[in-house]
Amino acid sequence: MIYTANDPGNWAIWKTKEGNKDLPLQEATQKYRKEKLLFEQQYMDFVATQEAIQRQQAQTGGTSLNGVTSVAFDASPAFQTNTGNTQTLKVKFSKPVLVTGSPLVTVTNNQFGGGTAATFNYTFSAGSSTNELTFQHIHPTAGVTSQGFSANVVALNSNLAPIGIIVQPGTPSDGDYTFSADTNYTTSGDGNGLSMQVTISGNQITSVICTTTGNDFIPGEVITFAAGSLGGSSTGGSITVAASALQADTVSFAAGSAVALNSGTITTGDGTFNTQLNNIARRQGTPALEFISTSTKTGVAS
Repeated sequence: MIYTANDPGNWAIWKTKEGNKDLPLQEATQKYRKEKLLFEQQYMDFVATQEAIQRQQAQTGGTSLNGVTSVAFDASPAFQTNTGNTQTLKVKFSKPVLVTGSPLVTVTNNQFGGGTAATFNYTFSAGSSTNELTFQHIHPTAGVTSQGFSANVVALNSNLAPIGIIVQPGTPSDGDYTFSADTNYTTSGDGNGLSMQVTISGNQITSVICTTTGNDFIPGEVITFAAGSLGGSSTGGSITVAASALQADTVSFAAGSAVALNSGTITTGDGTFNTQLNNIARRQGTPALEFISTSTKTGVAS
């Protein structure tokens, strides 16, 4: 810090200095008090600045006076996998920032629900001159097999019978029946790869357990069993795939994530900074953009 006012020091010494010794007592007293007050105010500003830097060091491990304090997905709306919708997340800074262009945040996708994209972006949409920026991702309506973020996998060990609509087969035989992937059944859509164990009790389907996850399924897709596959003289029978049986993708933030400028700018300030501490933060320019976040969001098959 550059000092613009010196400590006037001891009064007895100060009043003997050249420029002070010939002043009338009242004028000298006023001059001394003014210099003393100016120096003390400058010193307090210095102390406040150092305390702010120390607090920032404790929070971020650096000397930045501004930076990202939190990043989280908005809970609403639900992240529908089969229907077009707009998703948002919030990035909060310790101080307001000004934004130009289209900075972005990259999220990671675990692809547990069969989504095709391992990562995708949320792009800045609102919040310049505040300390909370909104980023959005527009999820399209598309064929389930081409969705970057999806829920088309039948969850392992899920039981389709209690949640799906059953059309009972004709003349089945009680027992457990194993269906390997794409064998002795058909689907009304693109679903494939599903292995099942079907239990017949009292001549009715009572459970349909997924033993190998299938993919490319949509809610309401119908699985129809081939004639004879549920006993020698059985005919037909089917089960629908309920939305709750489908496993969805989950998005999160990778270690070492940061807001990417993407040819835009993010600078500290909101046009109203007027204190010494805030002006120091503004002169920082681009604030620290790295962050750690445990926020996640899981899709809904709908």
